[in-house]
Amino acid sequence: MKYTSLTRFAGLAFSFAAMTAAAGAQDFPTRPITMIEPWEAGTSGDITARIVAELAAEELGQPIAVQNIAGGGGAKAMLTLAESDPDGYTIGNSWVATQIMVPTFEPRIGFDPMGFDPIALMWVNPFTLTVTADHPANNVDEFIVWAKAQDGVLRVGVCPAVSLPHVVMRRFLEVADITGYQPIPADGCETSNIQGLFDGSLDFTTGALGAEKIYGDKIKSLAIFTEERSPIEPDIPTAKEQGYDLAWGAATAGWSGLVAPEGTDPERLKFLQDTFRDVINSDAFKDRMFEGGFTVQYMEPAEFEDLWQVSLERLAPALDDLKKK
Repeated sequence: MKYTSLTRFAGLAFSFAAMTAAAGAQDFPTRPITMIEPWEAGTSGDITARIVAELAAEELGQPIAVQNIAGGGGAKAMLTLAESDPDGYTIGNSWVATQIMVPTFEPRIGFDPMGFDPIALMWVNPFTLTVTADHPANNVDEFIVWAKAQDGVLRVGVCPAVSLPHVVMRRFLEVADITGYQPIPADGCETSNIQGLFDGSLDFTTGALGAEKIYGDKIKSLAIFTEERSPIEPDIPTAKEQGYDLAWGAATAGWSGLVAPEGTDPERLKFLQDTFRDVINSDAFKDRMFEGGFTVQYMEPAEFEDLWQVSLERLAPALDDLKKK
């Protein structure tokens, strides 16, 4: 009889704990959530943030306000996020450049690249070797022959100086044994670089996958720098399959995902992780991202956090080398 009473008490205690946890989850969110976006309104990063925010708000029952905090290559936004209350009401759209590269290149910025809680990876954005449509080269081998036959310095568009497109292109040129080039930074990144191809101020550039959807037959991509071809542009061969392996794995592609301040309430963090998992894997999100030329690639929180470490290990030496240039 005593055993039965204890068992019954334990069962009631367990049920009460479960009900309390469920109630805690149901109590969140009770007000709008802020998503910090490191790029200006109207950019591709801002657009993707607003797409996922719109779809997630429908699931959460509360609006998600996208707050654009541009500046410092994304450092201003990430520092703001790192210093926000870890209550689940502030999250951020993180990029490999803003979270990993900028603070690694300049540690005095004041936040730890690994000092966030992962929610989910949303998408990857592979980079390409891009030239004008009338360029004589049609593959990497032909491009290398052309490059080595040129007189003078080759001008290559690389986005901002401290950017993934820059270090990935440097890595490719190193593997291809091409020297005598001058990286030309551009704040406008892809738009400025493509325009540079058209006006002749650039000889080639680091392109972003999906650019051909915008510029049509005015440009061509000779290679994609990821390990495998992309389902968005399956006809673009990888540099690796053409004999030029950058050997950086997942670190060759830009990525974007959602993070929260370190130490965010575990129950609320789990609720956000589950919600965004469902949204990112939904057909509605995939279809809208595909239209924009983005490759949706969901990662569980732990796997996403591992990607931070891989990116840090691969890119830190390249950034150290960049400081010496």
